[in-house]
Amino acid sequence: MLKGDNFVEVSRRVKERIAVIQQALPEGVVIEPFIDRTELVGRTIGTVEKNLLEGGLIVVFILVLLLGNLRAGLVAASVIPLAMLFAFSMMNLFGVSGNLMSLGAIDFGLLVDGTVIIVESIVHRITGSHLFPGVARLTQRQMDKEVYAAASKIRNSAAFGEIIILIVYLPILSLVGIEGKMFQPMAQTVGFAILGAFILSLTWVPMAAALFLSKKTTHKANVSDRIMSFFQNFTDRPWKVFCVGKN
Repeated sequence: MLKGDNFVEVSRRVKERIAVIQQALPEGVVIEPFIDRTELVGRTIGTVEKNLLEGGLIVVFILVLLLGNLRAGLVAASVIPLAMLFAFSMMNLFGVSGNLMSLGAIDFGLLVDGTVIIVESIVHRITGSHLFPGVARLTQRQMDKEVYAAASKIRNSAAFGEIIILIVYLPILSLVGIEGKMFQPMAQTVGFAILGAFILSLTWVPMAAALFLSKKTTHKANVSDRIMSFFQNFTDRPWKVFCVGKN
């Protein structure tokens, strides 16, 4: 292992060099590796890839299901790969290592938290606020205006939530020694990803919403409405329903 170098590349060069040395050894003398961590590194990378892929797909499915709007769900979910690209770029810039600890700690739910609030606010303003009586479909100019109004109104609340999440990770950056080496890359990676999501929620999300969301002002009942109605009715039940036999 070499400090600051890629283990996979170092291992490959070592194996190539051993093959050359083996040819110069006396007959019957063989170099046998005692331990080779290449397989361990490969399994770790595979675990990270699997976790990121499965986590992303689950979040996308839940977004589309509960928002009840395919376009809105995809616009919100588009922040995930873009925020990860931003995080990887910042990791490369600041020399933060990508490992199971740092990448495995990323929660895609945190990345889309502020985005979901903005997208839902936009959809509600267009289809649920009854601001457009007699207008079945907005023009692009009207759509741009309403997206800006909805995003501006809710932006402070979304930003406040993202800032709270970032503050939670700040104490980890003060760790030193072994603890710092283990957990600082995790805090930095999550911070980069959330920062990327924050920037995207100010730029990409309103633009994508204005371009790709439906401009129709009517709302049709969907699966999301039924799910929300079920939970609303469940929480509104009197507590006496759950106290059978108390009297």
